[in-house]
Amino acid sequence: MTPTSSALRFIDSDGHILEHPTAMPDYAPEAFRDRIWHIETDASGEEWLQYDEMRIPANGLALAGTAGMSDEDRARAQRGELRYTEVRPAAYNAKARLQDMDEDGIDIAVLYPTMLLGIQAQPDEEFAAVQCRAYNDWASDHTLEGEGRLFAAGAIPPMNDAEGVERVAAEIRRVAELPGMVSVFVRPNPAVDWRPFNDPVYDPIWAAAQDTGLPLGFHPFLAPDLPGACRGLYLGRGRDAEGRYVPLDQMDEGFNSFANVYFTQAIANPVDVMMAICYLTSGGVCERFPGLKLIFLEANGGWLVPWLERLDHHAKKFQWDVPWLKMLPSEYFRRQCWISFDPDEAMLAFTALSPLCGADRIIWASDYPHPDAKFPGVTEELAEAVESLDIEQQRQVTSESARALYGIG
Repeated sequence: MTPTSSALRFIDSDGHILEHPTAMPDYAPEAFRDRIWHIETDASGEEWLQYDEMRIPANGLALAGTAGMSDEDRARAQRGELRYTEVRPAAYNAKARLQDMDEDGIDIAVLYPTMLLGIQAQPDEEFAAVQCRAYNDWASDHTLEGEGRLFAAGAIPPMNDAEGVERVAAEIRRVAELPGMVSVFVRPNPAVDWRPFNDPVYDPIWAAAQDTGLPLGFHPFLAPDLPGACRGLYLGRGRDAEGRYVPLDQMDEGFNSFANVYFTQAIANPVDVMMAICYLTSGGVCERFPGLKLIFLEANGGWLVPWLERLDHHAKKFQWDVPWLKMLPSEYFRRQCWISFDPDEAMLAFTALSPLCGADRIIWASDYPHPDAKFPGVTEELAEAVESLDIEQQRQVTSESARALYGIG
């Protein structure tokens, strides 16, 4: 640790956890246990993921738990040769996670799931609701093994219509009562018939989060299986052997493809999050729900200041289109929103110094144990990114913003 970083606390505001290979079925009603996320091992020793009606080789998921593993093991994972249960133990073991946190000087971590980030696209909404409850109850128990240093974000079911929205609101209120659960996550996708987030259909969600004080984390997922940039821009469109993109009339309905994760994540993550920020601040949601706490995750943050400048400019020039606004969009952001940065982002310090954001609205994410996570060394990287700030601003970014947001530590 550098001299500067040794004077700081580090709270990881968006770490991840791999779904436990066997634990979650015990948290579900007996009628659903065979369908709840779990790994089965056949007579030959091969591992299979059983999830709802899907049964696939589990090795393909192991790459998500390879942070800090050797290049050889990562290569095995990419070839589908690494077993799910051979990932880094800290991926789903609380005690091992604390050891890895100690190695990097991380005091506290807030954990979001991995594949269950996509739960809101599950077609069987009854099953999805049961799966969310099972995950949330298991995650709560998992945090209790973390010696006060682990917390978790709850999963919420699909919100494809008004009835789904009410289910989401009910689960938010339930999660708020569970030990160790300090937020819930939603995907930044206009899931109800492409209706933007300022449509009144979503109001029960905002009301539930405001009433409970539970922050809402808008966390993207890489699949084009919900309304949003992936689907609207056809980012899941595959190519043939010559590199030509498949004609639209030959694509599967829904365009639900993982043809290229690079483009889906590079484009859709920030586009969907930028759209969410616009409709939540400029669209009047923050005005109507002043106690709502909103977190924008895994889309980088260097674009935030020019985006808020643009929203403020438009609010002044086209005020007749947003007559409900009593403040500028950036002022709503400063009052109710937080954004997550990766520790190596060049614009982190610039954004911390901007009056449109500020250090107290910035949190940081390790993305551990995913393969793009830097381990060990993430806190040293973050300390270098903030070293031009004064010590109080450094503390805001590394720990104090997260403490205020999540009510922890």
